[in-house]
Amino acid sequence: MKKIVISFVIIIMLSCANAYSDISLSGSAYNETSLINRNDTFRYGNRSALHLKGESLTEGVKLVSELEFYTMYGYLSSLSPVLSESLKDGSFYIDRLYMKFPVHKADIVFGKQRIAWGSSYLFKPTDTFNKPNPLSLSGRKEGVNALLAKVSLNDLSALEFVAAPADNFEIINGEVNLEHLKYSKFASRLSTNFHKSDVALSYQYDGNARNHIFGLDMKGDIKLGYHIETTFTYNKDSFKSENFKDYLQSVLGLDYSFMGKWIVLGEYFYNGRGLKKETKLPSSSFSLLEDFKYKHYLYSQVVYQYDIFLKANLFAIWNVVDKSLIISPGLDYDFFQNTDLQVYSQILSGDENGEFSPSHLGVNRAFYVKLTVKF
Repeated sequence: MKKIVISFVIIIMLSCANAYSDISLSGSAYNETSLINRNDTFRYGNRSALHLKGESLTEGVKLVSELEFYTMYGYLSSLSPVLSESLKDGSFYIDRLYMKFPVHKADIVFGKQRIAWGSSYLFKPTDTFNKPNPLSLSGRKEGVNALLAKVSLNDLSALEFVAAPADNFEIINGEVNLEHLKYSKFASRLSTNFHKSDVALSYQYDGNARNHIFGLDMKGDIKLGYHIETTFTYNKDSFKSENFKDYLQSVLGLDYSFMGKWIVLGEYFYNGRGLKKETKLPSSSFSLLEDFKYKHYLYSQVVYQYDIFLKANLFAIWNVVDKSLIISPGLDYDFFQNTDLQVYSQILSGDENGEFSPSHLGVNRAFYVKLTVKF
């Protein structure tokens, strides 16, 4: 039944694109094969995906839809019994589905959409909407159901408002309990340019944790590229209970390009809510890593563009507190304008209790080959 529904949706999108010249259809297909090694034992995994995007080209109101169908095999499909069963015949989901209404100097966007804030590369404290796995080099940022209004103040300044309602509601006596709306997220952001630097001030309210988050991010170039991103999280219950504490999160990053081929960048992340001393963490999954647990981190990356086709890169994430480390070398080759091959690996190091250690994440090394075709 699932395959019939997927085929029907794809046929409808293709038919609409052919029948109406004001509809654009694009997308991509990729296949990623991986091997993970733990104590000299290798496990195989594969993920294949077809991503379709349909967009109306008419002026005024726009409708955008992005659909993805994917299958996973090997260790990727056996992370849990529920996941294994759901992926038996593949999985289909709506990645984006929203309408965009231009109103005077504002754009109103309603539906499942991508909201990405912050100027940092890896650590993004101001971006609280569906953060991707920090270890995923190719992971897409999932859409979030929200209402967004973006008002253009001038050529360089804009004001944004976001309301993201809670996704889960209880049904009591046959009626939906709207009390769960209090767990929604609300946010606003003012962005502008000041002395050749992009500057943004933001405020967010997380109804689930009842946190007030005040943010600042800056990005500019003073011979070296730089970016600063910081948030202060305040909870009114922090004065009543030791379980709630206010905290600061800050990122300082620098980047430099030279000889037309090299890019070097680095970031320091201070995580005010993180652990100060090495602690035994509960076992986690390499594929499901979501957050950073400790107080101090360093991230660095070196990119070398050999020619227009071939690129090499190396990045590392270091937990300064427990000294655990992830190193990832990779190669990227463009066969054609729309065809890309990536080969990369991730090597984990650390003692038994280290956040990025093999014993904690269940992997010593991981190897990937990914082929992507865009159309």
